[in-house]
Amino acid sequence: MERKRIFLIRHAQSRVNQLVEEHSRLGKIADLPSLEFSPESIDTELSPHGESQAIQVIASARALHIKIVLVSPLRRALKTAKILFENHPDRPRIIVHPSLTENLHHGADVSSYQGLPYQDYLNFDWSLISSDYYLLNVIQNEFTERLKSFPIQNVPVELLNTMRNMQPNWIETDESIYRRAQDTKEIWKKYLEEGNIALVGHSNFMKFFTMSRDKRSFKWLENCEIYEYEGLL
Repeated sequence: MERKRIFLIRHAQSRVNQLVEEHSRLGKIADLPSLEFSPESIDTELSPHGESQAIQVIASARALHIKIVLVSPLRRALKTAKILFENHPDRPRIIVHPSLTENLHHGADVSSYQGLPYQDYLNFDWSLISSDYYLLNVIQNEFTERLKSFPIQNVPVELLNTMRNMQPNWIETDESIYRRAQDTKEIWKKYLEEGNIALVGHSNFMKFFTMSRDKRSFKWLENCEIYEYEGLL
């Protein structure tokens, strides 16, 4: 019997990725917090270069035999999955999965979700995303609990403000994202029973997903990199 395969794919370059790279190259490190915690950074889209990156990888994605694509609800991941798999010859089912959301570090990791699927991705399966602000269910602690009383349209900015005011601490610790990422392995094993799968997500989630038990090694994915993970075998 042919073994089932799981592929990890980081989203293509986002607009915030692009700004951070440009400011770092110019030595403007001090400007990064204002960029990363700006309301304009919330749920950032792909940059023009990011869209080109994804288009260049289409052939590689189509060479994979994929039954199911599981994708983060954040827009940069959704767009990457759309470009790579919407016209894939295997016609894989594309499922938006809340567990693939990124570690809450910056504004780009705050979802702009308002309770309904985005119009550009109505052909994706959104059945696992609740009608409330799903992020507060994925990451549950004292910082996110208080936000459940806010109207859903106000939560993204309130969450961003909470994260900014906590600096240099994170709303989701490294230990928390490590446990969350590791726990998803049981979820993906069930999908693998149907055939090969692809996970389209984010750098920090993939880092902690691939991290060894002693936490000394992990795989860091570059934008739009496709990596076959064998840790579930």
